[in-house]
Amino acid sequence: MYRIFLDTNVALDLVANREPFVEDSMPFIALVAAKEAQLFISEASLALLIYMSFDRYKLVNAKEKLIQFTGFCSVVSGGKVAFLNALNSDFKDKEDGLQYFTAVANKMDFVITRDIKDFKTADQIPVMTPKEFFKP
Repeated sequence: MYRIFLDTNVALDLVANREPFVEDSMPFIALVAAKEAQLFISEASLALLIYMSFDRYKLVNAKEKLIQFTGFCSVVSGGKVAFLNALNSDFKDKEDGLQYFTAVANKMDFVITRDIKDFKTADQIPVMTPKEFFKP
C-alpha cells in the first residue's frame, strides 16, 4: 500500500473542489477506497486549509468538507527535526521544505504537489504532480 503525502495545494484542490485541478487529484480518493494507498497531510497544512476554506474561499459547508477530507486523509507531524531540516535545507521556499521533511520523517513513498519547481532539491522521496503520478 502506497503512503502518499499531499502538499497543501493538492489537499486544497480536493477540499475546495478547485477547477480545473480537482480532476487530476480525485483519483487519489479512488486509491484510498480500493485500499491501494493511504493519504497524508502535514499538521502544518491544517492551518492553511482552515484559513483558505473559511476566510479565502468562504466555502459553503467548510467545516463539513474539512471533516470529510480528514476522514480519508491522515494528519502527520514532522516535529522539530523536520522544522530544522527545512531551515537548514537548500529549499528556497522553507514551507515547502517543511512539507518535504515532514514526508521524509513519516516515511512516505511519494510527495504530490502542483508546485514541483519548489522541490528541486528533494532527493529522498519522489516528488510529482497528480498528473505525473497517474500517467500511464
